Amino acid sequence: MKRFLAILLLNTLIIQVLSAQSRPRAYFCTTQGMTLRYERYDSSGKHHWWTQTTRINRMRTRDDGAIELDVSTTVDPDKEHAPFKGPVSSMTVLHPDGTIEVNMTEVAAAVAHKMFSALDFKASGGSSFLKNTARPGDVLDEIHGTVDWNGIKMSLDFTERIVLRRETITVPGGTFDCIVVKEHKLEKYPLHKRDRITYTWYTLDYGLVRHDTYFLDGKKECSECLYEIRR
Repeated sequence: MKRFLAILLLNTLIIQVLSAQSRPRAYFCTTQGMTLRYERYDSSGKHHWWTQTTRINRMRTRDDGAIELDVSTTVDPDKEHAPFKGPVSSMTVLHPDGTIEVNMTEVAAAVAHKMFSALDFKASGGSSFLKNTARPGDVLDEIHGTVDWNGIKMSLDFTERIVLRRETITVPGGTFDCIVVKEHKLEKYPLHKRDRITYTWYTLDYGLVRHDTYFLDGKKECSECLYEIRR
């Protein structure tokens, strides 16, 4: 019996390794069961805003060869800035060519539903694509989407998206070779407008490593970095 269980375990490990080897590399974490922990601080680096954990729960291969990643995200706030506590579930798609697709409005709708579960939120548009071949100078497609609840809309617009450079950076979670993406992010809903410029460092196999947010006048607002990778 013990021998049978050992063989079964070995076969399972072999299947997991072969499956991982057959997947294209991507600017996102594609390892089932892996958890990434991020910490966000204000511009001074002294005041902690929140801890965010992202976990890859399950993976499913579609008929077209794309892989759907079931992702759960939890935010533990230290300040009122935190958008939600979580966990919030969302779906990320890894296409056969190594392109990562994240629907930003569906994520926003999931967060909104977490905060106001009695309301019916509907998302439209908002898909973000990042190829594993992205290189400095590439202009990325704009992202436009809306989240609607009972006729009240929240709009999300990501424009001026460009890959600025390659850069090796060291954060508490390790040292990574990254591409740096600059974006102009605007979100609006009644009585609220958030207009920012962001710089995001992405690395293959893990995705987001660092995310810096600036006001339009160039003043830094906050920074979020990868602190821990748990398998």
